Amino acid sequence: KPSPKSYFYYDYDTFSAVKVRSPMMFRTKATKEESPPSHRSPFETTNNDKRAFIEYARQSDLPPLEDWHTDSILVPSKRGNVSYSASGSSSSKNLRRLPTDGSVVNINSNLFEGKIITRIRDDNADQTYFSNRTRQYNWIVQGRFRKRTRFDKVITGQEFKRAFRNAPSSQIVQRLLDMLKNKLPDSFECDFLADEPFFQHPLLAGCQHFRIDKAKENKISTEDELCGISSDGEVIEDTSLLNDDNIPHDGAGRRKFFSKSSNLCRYFFEPDLMYTFDFYSNFFSPTKFSLEMGPLLSIDLIPYFNGYPLFLSMAKDKSSGEYLWATEIWHKRLLNYEETPGRLARWIGN
Repeated sequence: KPSPKSYFYYDYDTFSAVKVRSPMMFRTKATKEESPPSHRSPFETTNNDKRAFIEYARQSDLPPLEDWHTDSILVPSKRGNVSYSASGSSSSKNLRRLPTDGSVVNINSNLFEGKIITRIRDDNADQTYFSNRTRQYNWIVQGRFRKRTRFDKVITGQEFKRAFRNAPSSQIVQRLLDMLKNKLPDSFECDFLADEPFFQHPLLAGCQHFRIDKAKENKISTEDELCGISSDGEVIEDTSLLNDDNIPHDGAGRRKFFSKSSNLCRYFFEPDLMYTFDFYSNFFSPTKFSLEMGPLLSIDLIPYFNGYPLFLSMAKDKSSGEYLWATEIWHKRLLNYEETPGRLARWIGN
C-alpha cells in the first residue's frame, strides 16, 4: 500500500473495499488536505462531495466491474419501481443486468405491463439492425397501460439528482437551445443549470415510430416476440385506432402533430389496447458515453454528470411521478471522480 504522502494514484474497488491493480476499478488519491498545492487539480473538491458522487452507484447495486465485460452496462433504474424478468422463462426473478442484443425482456410496473428490447451499436451483439444506419442505440416497448392515461401525462427525458460538474455557461446553454428550438416540441421543458438538472417532453412527441393494436387476452404475457415489427427491425407506424384522419400516418408527421399540447390532451392511452413505442438516437453513443456529431467530432459527456447515469429508456406519469419503465446506461468512467473535460469541452464551456 503506497503512502498517501507519496501522492501516487492507486486503484480502489469500492464494491469490495479491496485495493487492486486494475484499470477497471475506481481511482483515488491523497486527500486534498494531504496533497500539496502543486499537486491539486482545479477540479478537486471535498471528500464529502466525493462520497456523494459515488452514493447513487452504491444504491444502484451494480454488478462488480470485473463482471461487466464491456465498458458500459444497462441496468434497471433504482428510481423506478419496475420489475424486469427474462421473457420465455418460468422464473420471475428480477434481472440485475439487461441485455442489449435485442432480446425480449418482460417489464411490470404499477402503471404498465409489457415487453422491452434494447439494441446498442458496437456492444458485442448482432449488429444487423445497425447496418447502413447511423443509429447508436434503439429501444422498443410494447404493452398495455393499467389505467386510462392522457397522452400529455406520459413523458420521457433525463433527470439528475445532483448539479452538473464543469457545466458550460448559461449563455452557451441558451444558445444551443435557441438553435434547437424549431426541432423541439412545444411542451419541451428543461433546466440544465439547476441543482437537479432535467429535460422532459411527451413520449409521443419523441418516439420515432408508434402503433396501436387491439390487445388479445394474455397475448403480452405469453409471446416471446413483439408484433407489428418490419423485417428491418422497425415498428410499423399505425394510429388508425385513434379514429382521427387529422393524425398523419408517418412517424415524422405524427411527432409534429403531437408536439402541440392542444393535440396531446385530446387523446388517452386505454387499458384495453396495446401500444408500441420505437425510439432510437443517431448521436449519443452508450458504449463511449459521448455525442458523436460526425467522424471528426466526438464530445465526451462523462465529466459532466456528477456520478449519475443516463436513462436509456424511460416513461413517467407526469401527474404522479411514477415510472412506467426506466432503464439506465452506466459507463465505468462514470465511477471515476477524477474525470475532467477535454480541451474541446473546456473551450466550449468558456
